This record gives sequence, structure tokens and C-alpha cells, in this order.
Amino acid sequence: MKQNSFPYSYWTKTFGVVIIIASFISFFSKYYENRIFDLNQLAVGFSWGFVIIFFSREKMDDELIQSLKFQALTWAIIVSFSFTNVYNLLFLNWRFQRAHDITLSISAFQFFALMLIIATARFYYLKRQVTLNEEE
Repeated sequence: MKQNSFPYSYWTKTFGVVIIIASFISFFSKYYENRIFDLNQLAVGFSWGFVIIFFSREKMDDELIQSLKFQALTWAIIVSFSFTNVYNLLFLNWRFQRAHDITLSISAFQFFALMLIIATARFYYLKRQVTLNEEE
């Protein structure tokens, strides 16, 4: 019996998209009501939505798909961690003063959302490249 490493079925991708759309609607409604950009609220919705999308099975789920997802996730972790560190250093802490002992950083949800967006985009890019190579 073959065990699948992805916990969600294919149709749950739709549920992930609904969560992302709902987080957009919530983000903009909060902005129009209170004039507040709550990026953490948006990042939480993106994180949940992209977790469901990325860890859902594909129609054709085999070892190649699992390998592509692993490659995409590995690449996304490195890229998003590097981007987060550079962003924190250059934009949030460029006037760092030791007297205040305050270090600013993006939230874990923002990092996680960025990582999953990159991983999902990278996976579909790699999948498309494999498809194009098979057609030739």
C-alpha cells in the first residue's frame, strides 16, 4: 500500500484559495474601516491558504511531484530566510541604537507566508518545466 506524504486531497486547493481571498477581503475591509494596514492578519490568511494549497495532492501524484515539492520548499526556505534577514537589516534596523535595545523584525507569519508563496510558485514553475520537457 502506497502512503502519500501530502495530507490534503486535491479538491482542498479550492479551500486554500477561498482562505486567501477571504484574508484579502478582511485586510481591505479593516483598512477602509480603521485606516490600518494589518499585515499580520493578511500573512495569517496567506499562511493557512498556502499551507493547504502547497501540501495538497496533485491529480497525478508520484515520486516526481514529491521531489519537485521538496526541491521547491528547500529553495524557498533559503530564499525567504535570506530575504528576511536582508530586509530586517536594511529597512527595519538601519538606524539601530544599542541604547534602546529594540530590534525590529518581520513576524513569523509574514516569513512563513513569504516562504509558502515562493515554494508554491517555484513548484508550479518546476512542474511546468518538466511538462515542457516531456512534450519535446
